[in-house]
Amino acid sequence: MFSVIHHSYLKTFFMKKSKTVIVRFLLLNVLVVFQLSAFSQFNLTDKLPVDANVKVGKLPNGLTYYIRKNAKPEKKVQLRLVVNTGSVLEDNDQQGLAHMMEHMNFNGSTHFPKNDLVSYLQSIGVQFGADLNAYTGFDETVYILPIPSDDSDKVEKGFTILEDWAGNALLDPTEIDKERGVVLEESRLGKGAGERMRNKYFPKLFNGSKYAVRLPIGIDDTLKHFKPATLKRFYKTWYRPDLQAVVVVGDIDPAVAEQEIIKHFGHFKNPSPEKPRPSIIPIPLRTVSESMVLTDKEQAYNVLQIFNYFEKSKPVNTWTDYRNSVIENLFSEIINQRLHELTQQANPPFVFGNTGFGSFIRGYRAFTSVALLGDKPVKDAVDALITTTESVKKFGFLQTELDRAKSNLLNETENVYKDRDKTESGRLVQGYIDNYLNGSPIIGITNRYEFLKQVLPGITLQEVNAFSSKMDSKQGKFVLITASEKMKSQLPSDAQLLTMVNAAHQIPVKPYTEKVLAKSLIDKLPAPGKITAESKNTTLGTIDLTLSNGITITVKPTDFKNDEIKMDSWRWGGSRNYGLTDKQNAENAATIVMSMGVKDLSPVDLQKFLAGKTVEVQPYINLYDEGIQGSSSVKDFEIFLQLVHLFFTQPRKDETLFNAFITSQKSFIKNLLNNPRAYYQDTLQKIEYNNNPWAGGFPHAEDFDKINLDRVFSIYKEIYGNAYGWHFTFVGNIDMTQARPMLEAYLGSLPTSQKENKFTDVGLRPVKGVVDASVKKGAEKQSLVTVIFNGEAPYSQEEALKLKALTDLLTIKIIEKLREDMSGIYGGGMHSNFEKRPYNHYSASLSFPCGPENVDKLVNAAFDIIKNVQEKGAEQKDLDKVKETMKKQNEDAMKENDHWLDGLSYAWIEQNDANWILELPDKVDALSLHDIQETAKKYLDMQNYIKVVLYPEK
Repeated sequence: MFSVIHHSYLKTFFMKKSKTVIVRFLLLNVLVVFQLSAFSQFNLTDKLPVDANVKVGKLPNGLTYYIRKNAKPEKKVQLRLVVNTGSVLEDNDQQGLAHMMEHMNFNGSTHFPKNDLVSYLQSIGVQFGADLNAYTGFDETVYILPIPSDDSDKVEKGFTILEDWAGNALLDPTEIDKERGVVLEESRLGKGAGERMRNKYFPKLFNGSKYAVRLPIGIDDTLKHFKPATLKRFYKTWYRPDLQAVVVVGDIDPAVAEQEIIKHFGHFKNPSPEKPRPSIIPIPLRTVSESMVLTDKEQAYNVLQIFNYFEKSKPVNTWTDYRNSVIENLFSEIINQRLHELTQQANPPFVFGNTGFGSFIRGYRAFTSVALLGDKPVKDAVDALITTTESVKKFGFLQTELDRAKSNLLNETENVYKDRDKTESGRLVQGYIDNYLNGSPIIGITNRYEFLKQVLPGITLQEVNAFSSKMDSKQGKFVLITASEKMKSQLPSDAQLLTMVNAAHQIPVKPYTEKVLAKSLIDKLPAPGKITAESKNTTLGTIDLTLSNGITITVKPTDFKNDEIKMDSWRWGGSRNYGLTDKQNAENAATIVMSMGVKDLSPVDLQKFLAGKTVEVQPYINLYDEGIQGSSSVKDFEIFLQLVHLFFTQPRKDETLFNAFITSQKSFIKNLLNNPRAYYQDTLQKIEYNNNPWAGGFPHAEDFDKINLDRVFSIYKEIYGNAYGWHFTFVGNIDMTQARPMLEAYLGSLPTSQKENKFTDVGLRPVKGVVDASVKKGAEKQSLVTVIFNGEAPYSQEEALKLKALTDLLTIKIIEKLREDMSGIYGGGMHSNFEKRPYNHYSASLSFPCGPENVDKLVNAAFDIIKNVQEKGAEQKDLDKVKETMKKQNEDAMKENDHWLDGLSYAWIEQNDANWILELPDKVDALSLHDIQETAKKYLDMQNYIKVVLYPEK
């Protein structure tokens, strides 16, 4: 179980959508004067309904349950146990035990003693960490279990597992002592610059509330020394049915699911007397503004955060409340679009900026402004954030801005609505968890879509502009900077930062203006090409086309999604075709052109043009190939192909945007190598390839000084200006009758002239023999171990599969030994890679974090596991686990567009047999213990590996 600590108030603002960088903050109640008579279908005073597709119930003992039948993926059901308790409910002597309890639920229960739970689930194809998981937050603990639903015994055992998590933990003292080390290793992972600064600002951020001293990971001293009785006290107090919910979503009969819930959870009783669970933990309001400027030598990024104010969240109970949340959504999108546009300047004030309302902690929401500074002056970022909000307060938004935001919101909702019968169960469960924990609405996509169609036209610019008054508050602000110690001389003092913020509110502001946008992407349609050849592959269900300009196309029509078309296209080539002096120009050419746009449209112009459309296009230049990938909705397929055409034929050159890209990239990565792990990974690449300048690693700021706009543009046009030999793969809901003329028009018209498409092997090879190196970086007692076995060997898909099966099996054994038996690691394992180009070669890597004092014994234990498989072979039960997991994962993947796109596209570029997509289950079934042993002998050469260990500086 690989736990995740959730801090809802720190949920990242850096969320990417297809056309706009935005943050969605829903669920607030803002009173708006509105004419109810304008709505006939939805009465705004009515209470919000519960989606008819979900059954919500409660057992006599208070346990809540949610059941929804959902057929995607088939033969699988998502189970969740949600416990309304977290670290904030711990007593002083229990700090860290909410999280410890989560761990112990995987280490012995009534029906699954010791580690039997993980072993059983692996045997039915449920992967530890990737599938089976859990997390502990301040206010909740959530257990995650996807299981096959085509076998009644597996379903029964799935509910038994949830039952054991809910109230049947054994809490054996021996197992507790073993798990202490694992949790302490997890705690070790979180130490560093972030923790050191957090310990300083949390008391201020939470204004003295209990949250400041109840981090889910807890206190190491408590974790080392707590008595089992202390953990049992927490368990008996808070793990009780009236604080628990069971969520069941998937391919299962709801009546069966309900009976399983009654059977497995109805017998639990609440303790008497019962300790009350506070609905929220109070946080005192801030009466005066405060600020902190913190630095650390290991901090990689410089971040400004302005917590303008927080308030108690208001419930969203009626359609009026929901309508108000829509207005807030629109407000957030528009203001953040303006902040994004500021990053398009030659010398932007920040790398990224965001402002908006959102969840702070259970029961509270905050209005927060954030900027990723890079090496930009703090004053510039402060002024930009605040003058943007002040301009909105004074002048409001433009009608065109609101119209685009409405179009985007309705389009996004429509896309989900169209695929409502093909939405994966894993995407639905979180809504029910949020409903139980926070009271979030679960109205369902049909109600949401119909409601938005009804109310969006009536939401006025005046209403959205009026929302800006919500940005004001009489509360004090909390302003925070966390930065690299190298920036210290350029940073203000605490007092100066607060003065800076106050002064920014007095800067005169101007109204926002924008230019008139183009009405179409392509002014004059190109002369179309023709389809000169067409054939069908009935085995794969694909259609192969050849166009008159020589471009080839493979189309795989599917019904996996109703409103999704995916594309990848490429040919041999890549950045290595250019000399070392052009390394940076070639590697960054496609990204830089994307940052400048196409035709006469900048990226911002393009975003605005694409409002209300679902279109993504991305050119890329890899080391040994070059391509364009993307996706679209069905209705926007022609616009998508037009944009693809323009990236080939009309890339845009813009010196201002080029400078903005270079400046932001340099600013962003300037202090990246302050982070010990980043420094370690960068050094590892240098060691592996003996400082060869062609080797990868982390980019350095000075690398971007080597990039020349004219040369970048020349390389891009040289590659994309001649599409000869390009192959396109399309997968999705494609109507070939409609698609053929579009493919002829926009791909058949691409310029081509005969040329040799090749990639270049620059001779980059890893060092040979045994290399044992150490890297010293960082103040904390943290180590990171990487062992890389590599070499040259004939490539085949069968050999790549055998190597993957081997490393998956070894990962199971490494977790069993190094984590469960030795309590020496939190996570780790092996992964493999087998490549055909630029030469046939493989690598198999072992990696894990640990304490410096344990490096040698853990490495020796891992090596013993490898040697044992080489000398004695593996056990059948372990190979069966690997095979079952592979087959279950493949079974789900076979009904996903991305899987088919990757399989077909990679088969073409690597000149492999595409039928492998269908043959994989049989190939997996054929794997034998002999294969595993021989593969271990062949590829894990104990006389040829690289071992690099990170140690602290002192």
